[in-house]
Amino acid sequence: MFPGIGTLINGVGVLVIGLLSRLFFKKSIKNFEENLLPLGLLVLALGLRESLKSPDYVRLLNFEVSGFIFTIFAVIIGALIGNYLQIENQIKKFGDYLYNKFEDSQLDQSKFIDSYISTTLIVITGPLAIIGPFFDVVESNLELLLIKTVLDCFLIIFITSSGGKGAVYSGISILIYQGFFTLCAFIVNSNIDQIISDSIAGIGGILLIGVGINLLGLKKIPVGNYMLSLFIPFLLAL
Repeated sequence: MFPGIGTLINGVGVLVIGLLSRLFFKKSIKNFEENLLPLGLLVLALGLRESLKSPDYVRLLNFEVSGFIFTIFAVIIGALIGNYLQIENQIKKFGDYLYNKFEDSQLDQSKFIDSYISTTLIVITGPLAIIGPFFDVVESNLELLLIKTVLDCFLIIFITSSGGKGAVYSGISILIYQGFFTLCAFIVNSNIDQIISDSIAGIGGILLIGVGINLLGLKKIPVGNYMLSLFIPFLLAL
């Protein structure tokens, strides 16, 4: 097997399972939002668990900083940059392009876009989407990405069966996003140490809490705009 095969398996696996789910669940279910409530609770619980993985202390530019303070710093900086770049709007525009390019005009576009964005944010916000490609390239270890593939496929089946036909296209998002980190792993050719890994998990947990709140319909949080905060922990390697 060649380095990067894990991301290929993950992205293509989601696309295949998504397409099969759409063939099997042909009937559009009306109460799409209500069907997402259990998923919202699960994502919220997962986010809370991941957020607790933040390290006690991190060393940034030869200064010791509380891991919690660093997480706050990362989310705020990432949000400021992401809000300026309007990342979530760019994801939505890509979803609009996919809808107009590949979908029947009779399909509910708003439901399609919502399911695409929600699914994409879940499958690429978690720390496995970053750590997995590094393990794949540096250690030829596919375990993390295979676990992620199974979890992503169950997610796709659930959302598709609830009427979210746009979920299948999150496989493309996986290939693009994790493909970027696979390329980074080739260039850097080093593994992520535990402090960086835990910091990514903690920040990813905060973002997943935001996704969970969105799915529960409590508040609309532009989590996509905060995704750049996941890159901040790499400053710890300086």
